[in-house]
Amino acid sequence: MHPRIYCAPVKPAEPSPDAAAPQGPPSEPQTPESEGPRSNKGMTFGEVLKQDARQAPAALWDGTKKSFAAPKNLAILAVAFGADLAVRYNIDESVRDYTAHHHTSLHETGDFGTVIGNPFLHFGVACAWYGVAVQRQDDRQHELAKTLIEALAINDAVTQMLQVAAYDEAPNGQKFGWPSGHTSSSICFASVIHEFYGWKAALPLYALAGYSAASRIEDREHDVSDLVFGAALGWVVGHSIAGGEPPQVAGFYVMPYVDPGSSGLMLMKSW
Repeated sequence: MHPRIYCAPVKPAEPSPDAAAPQGPPSEPQTPESEGPRSNKGMTFGEVLKQDARQAPAALWDGTKKSFAAPKNLAILAVAFGADLAVRYNIDESVRDYTAHHHTSLHETGDFGTVIGNPFLHFGVACAWYGVAVQRQDDRQHELAKTLIEALAINDAVTQMLQVAAYDEAPNGQKFGWPSGHTSSSICFASVIHEFYGWKAALPLYALAGYSAASRIEDREHDVSDLVFGAALGWVVGHSIAGGEPPQVAGFYVMPYVDPGSSGLMLMKSW
């Protein structure tokens, strides 16, 4: 008699959930936007320059929209324009009379204020910064230099268009006084540095911008109202293109101001 051998059916082993399930969400292909600023390591100076030149039109258009399509920026510029008109009809004439017959200590510094506030100087510094950054293959400084060039180009173009449209006369009789190109460019430069390195690094640049603006009044190159809107314009463009918003304190925007006797910061809130 042969023994019977019973074999129980063996259930096939199921793959463990850990082995079958993918680990985490499926990875998505990287896009230029998700990669952040592209590294220029290994590229020649000419290759980087060509790449940036191809991207420049789109970057300038995007920067223009950031600066002048945002409701907060339009509110800031509207308030600045209102302050500009108030200064024009209440302060400008008396300041003109004073500077026609008196000099302040700024007169002793000669053309220093004019030179440090010159838009061509700012643009030249930004271009030199760009060249050194690309040569050293420093991606961070390259990005900063590009941002400076973009912000200054937009700021200076808009300033000149406003000057041509307004065709305003400066105290010395020259045309194209409003808004002040020296002031808008100086504040724009300082605002970009502010966004990249913080207010402490930018504070000396804001101080130089205020000094330059005051010296323009002393030299009868501008009225006070020219400086008010010029400062607001440079502030908006610089902060917007560098990727941030004007700093706030307790919900108030912190903005530069210049009056006949001093310069500093003011708080502004829009509703």
